[in-house]
Amino acid sequence: MTTSTNGTDTPPQDRGVLSASQSSSPPTVHRTLSISEQASAASSRRIAPPFFLKWIEYPFRIKNPNTQAYLEEATGQAMDYCGRGPINQAGSFVGSAILKLAAMEAGGMNNTVHGMKVSSLLTIGNLIAGITAGVTMPLVGALVDHTDHRKAMGALSAFVIISASGCQLILSADTWFVVYVLGIILVYFFIMHQVCVMAYLPDLTHDTTEMGHYTAMFMARQYFVQALYTTVIVAVTFSVKLTDIQTAKLGIGMSFALGLILFSYSWLFLFRKRPKLREVPAGQNLVTTGFRQLWTTAKVVFSQYHALKWFMIALLFSPEAGAGTILAIAVTFLTLFVKMTVSEITLVSLALLFANIPGALLSRYMCKLINPLNSFRAAEILFAVSNALLALTVTGPEKKNLVFIYAILIGVAFGWMFPSQRTTVVALVPKGQETEIMGLVSFFGQILGWLPSFFFTIMNEKGVNMRWGVCMVSFFLLASCLCTLMCGSFEAATEKVAHTSDLYLEQFARRSVKQDSFLDDGRSSSVLKDSTASANGSVQNGVPKDEQDVEEDVA
Repeated sequence: MTTSTNGTDTPPQDRGVLSASQSSSPPTVHRTLSISEQASAASSRRIAPPFFLKWIEYPFRIKNPNTQAYLEEATGQAMDYCGRGPINQAGSFVGSAILKLAAMEAGGMNNTVHGMKVSSLLTIGNLIAGITAGVTMPLVGALVDHTDHRKAMGALSAFVIISASGCQLILSADTWFVVYVLGIILVYFFIMHQVCVMAYLPDLTHDTTEMGHYTAMFMARQYFVQALYTTVIVAVTFSVKLTDIQTAKLGIGMSFALGLILFSYSWLFLFRKRPKLREVPAGQNLVTTGFRQLWTTAKVVFSQYHALKWFMIALLFSPEAGAGTILAIAVTFLTLFVKMTVSEITLVSLALLFANIPGALLSRYMCKLINPLNSFRAAEILFAVSNALLALTVTGPEKKNLVFIYAILIGVAFGWMFPSQRTTVVALVPKGQETEIMGLVSFFGQILGWLPSFFFTIMNEKGVNMRWGVCMVSFFLLASCLCTLMCGSFEAATEKVAHTSDLYLEQFARRSVKQDSFLDDGRSSSVLKDSTASANGSVQNGVPKDEQDVEEDVA
């Protein structure tokens, strides 16, 4: 045993949590444990990974930049991101194969099949999933807020994603429409799952620098795994000369296997239960409560939080859904206008993905240098300009080599944009209302997220050149950037919500003690006492520490 500066014994396995320079006696500071740190420290460990599986999580562990500790839910977030990445990437292979199979059945790309123009299939599917998600996300938010089932919903949505992805292996000339419908289901639950994961994000830390570090490293790992996944597909495709359908099936099979392993491990062993934030009001049910809470929360945000209000308005035009909308447009454009094969699209994806990694690392640096909000604006401008140049200069199949240059620029912008956006949202949200406001943020991101697909589809149906449909993405990005200019000072906005942090942690602690499903009664008092104790070097004894000191740099 060693003794910490606050007089408590520290077991050997927790020594790594404390500052490495105890002997220099740094000044004592006070640091309150985050919600995730409390949840991990208080877990009963009834479901723990067997020792022979523990190695799976090592590449996904991320150190807190201040405490130098590993946090289980941060590892879970990284694994979840990396599970989603290849599944999302597989959509480009499947989408391109579906377009070609549908064209064969319809007798041409400009003909109709199942009442839809072949060239509009992907964007219409994305449109259906996006509108459905926008309408139903308030119910998802109500389930997260008013029940103890946040973890169960995350696990359930992950299960549906994996199941729908695996079933797409039936892809053939006879089953392409079934796979198309499965893709719509997959996109919807992908969005739902993202809402559940986002609800855990603010619990990791209330420090903006730490949050910027976490989000950047999550995205960097996701892009690295996607890039390795795509590299394998490229290598196999060019060495064995696979057909488009075989390439799509290879992509589906690999993404299914990766997703099954990473989702299962993270949601079974790493994410923790949460007590419900509030009861369903008398005379209401979960459905009505979700929409009423959305309206109530929106009124509070729009009346009291100026910066957050304008940032959410900006999200109306930003591709908050991830790559779904842009992916559908890009695959359609590259397949039908640029005349790329699935193998060539795979190479484009590879260039974009490897560019995502420096983009995510750039986000971490720029969030510190110019603050997360300005970092987000800069990334949107780079994305919009690169996309516009792509549409204006790639005038046909003879210019397809230019696509690779723009893929690198867009990859950097995409990797830069999303960590900055996540960090900005968490910094602007008043503490204690993260879950409900994250639901509102997701709603704003989805309610008009289908518009680029809608305009692209309408223009395509009217025979307008696809290049102008691609240009629409830049218009939405620039509109989003202009809206963020109304947010005002980022520093003033974060100061306005800073005082809510301590109060929320106290309220969470009281709720947690009452929830047998969350805290073990025998440990609750000591854990909550640790959560407010003073610590040496800004680090708490209660911060969970993994058994091995695994370096975070996997790339």
